[in-house]
Amino acid sequence: MKNIGYAPVRISPQILSDITNIDNERNVYVHPNPMARDIFWQRLESIIQLLDSYAQNRQQALDFGGGSGMLCKPLSHLFDSVDIIDLDTSDAEKVIEYFDFHNINLICEDIGNFDNKLAYDLIIAADVLEHFSDLQIPLQFIKRHIKSDGLLIVSLPTENGLYTLGRAIIRKTKPLDHYHSSTEVMQVLADNGFKLVSKRYCPRYVFPIPLFEIAAFRC
Repeated sequence: MKNIGYAPVRISPQILSDITNIDNERNVYVHPNPMARDIFWQRLESIIQLLDSYAQNRQQALDFGGGSGMLCKPLSHLFDSVDIIDLDTSDAEKVIEYFDFHNINLICEDIGNFDNKLAYDLIIAADVLEHFSDLQIPLQFIKRHIKSDGLLIVSLPTENGLYTLGRAIIRKTKPLDHYHSSTEVMQVLADNGFKLVSKRYCPRYVFPIPLFEIAAFRC
């Protein structure tokens, strides 16, 4: 099995500034505040750690909403084939081109128009589900495309007081389409038959700080 030791996650802000759109709201990975960058990288590293612990098969992965391209490096190393679906895949395209990845396929479209019949060993939804007012839309999409023994990994903003404070510190406003907290999404996942395997909070500085909830599920 491919090992996480060969799957570095982080990309330097210098490289990202050259190859991606630094004005994109999602591109906090080039934020001038190094702690802000570290917090967001830690969340992705937590995803990969859960993947390494619980992904039984590593043939096909789907990064749902992964248009930033920030998970391309580890997923390309750890899986035979990777699909990324997002409404905007422009940054991921630049990352793939820069690192010359050949096993990543970009799908720039709405999930409602996705007619691929593939079932995936892993689906990652990193800070995606909270953007759907009706959570049944992404959950039914995931259920259609995950294998019976597949793994779902989600990252979700807690939207607690600490998260609100963090936004103020890095001068970010809450997106209008952040409809749900991590607690709400986790409950809806449980109510829809997703079985929790493991969860954690991040970032971690001596002890976990609950800004993001990272969780692995089986369907």
